[in-house]
This record gives sequence, structure tokens and C-alpha cells, in this order.
Amino acid sequence: MTSRVGGFHQKHGSNVRLLENGTVAHRVESYNKAVVFTERPISIGAMYKVRLLDKGGGWAGSIRFGLTTECPDDIEVPSGALDLYRSSNYWILSASTVHSSGQERRVDFNLESLRVGQSVACSINKEGELHYFIDDDDKGVGWTGLPLDKPIWGFADIYGLARKIKSEFVFDELMSCSEDEEDEVTG
Repeated sequence: MTSRVGGFHQKHGSNVRLLENGTVAHRVESYNKAVVFTERPISIGAMYKVRLLDKGGGWAGSIRFGLTTECPDDIEVPSGALDLYRSSNYWILSASTVHSSGQERRVDFNLESLRVGQSVACSINKEGELHYFIDDDDKGVGWTGLPLDKPIWGFADIYGLARKIKSEFVFDELMSCSEDEEDEVTG
């Protein structure tokens, strides 16, 4: 099995342009409509990572980042992560708060302080704990009880000051939305 850097899914927000073989996502207009997803589900224990390549003035806020059990092929792309905070199918880190199912949990770091060149990442362990990382430094558990029996995709909302991100997620197993491949998720 070969590994490669995974790109972003071809289904994305209307203000996104994919560059560099789909590994760079650039928000070209406005401050929203720039949600992107991984092109494939991620494996338990794998680290979904993006690097902030560019920020710009004129807006507030920054990248929102997380995971979802919804296959990008099967959904209408939301205009922004704010639309998903009440969904039980999303775990969203925004500023210093993780949101899911209408609940919030504070974390000890803030995505709004992410600088150009820094990375944000997350990983799910075999206990269903969602860990977040800044520049590969484990910031601890952001949420617990994530499902291990469903495919899970990474997503990012290139929001506010954030303008361009690069995928640094390495796929060891190429999976898709297919139910036949769901068993590979728990690896």
C-alpha cells in the first residue's frame, strides 16, 4: 500500500479554488462559503492536518476545523461551519471552543491566534477521543464519544482572516463513501 498527501474533495464551498493538485484550498471571495472536506475518510489514529498559508485583513475570525461523519458526496455544502454547530454529525473547533450536537467544550488554545505557517491537526484514537494539535503539539482531548463504526472526513472552513490552507494529511488507506469500505475505518 502506498501513502500520499491527500487533497481536498472536489465538492466544496463556492468561494474555494483548489490548487496544486487539490492539496491547496484558496478562499477567493467574501469571508464565507469556503468549507472544504478531505477527499477520502480518515483512519482511526491518523492525523488530519492543514497548514495556514495566507491570512488577510478586513474580516474577523479565522479557520474553523474538525471532523464529520457526513460523506461530502451526499450533502449540500454549508455556507460556513456556524450552520453546523447543532449537528451531531460534526465536531467543530472554532476559536477556543469545540461544538457538536448543540453542546460546547472549551479548549486551552485559540485558532484565532494561528499564524501563517502554523498547522492545526486532529486525530481520533481507538477510544473515540478527538485530540487537537497545533504544530504537532498535542493540545489534549477536545471531545469524547466519536463513532468508530462510520467513515469520518476532515473538514475546514476557510473563514474570516484565513485565506489559504494546505493539506498535509497523509492517506495510508484510500477509502471512499462506499459502505463496502466502512470496515477499513477502524483499521
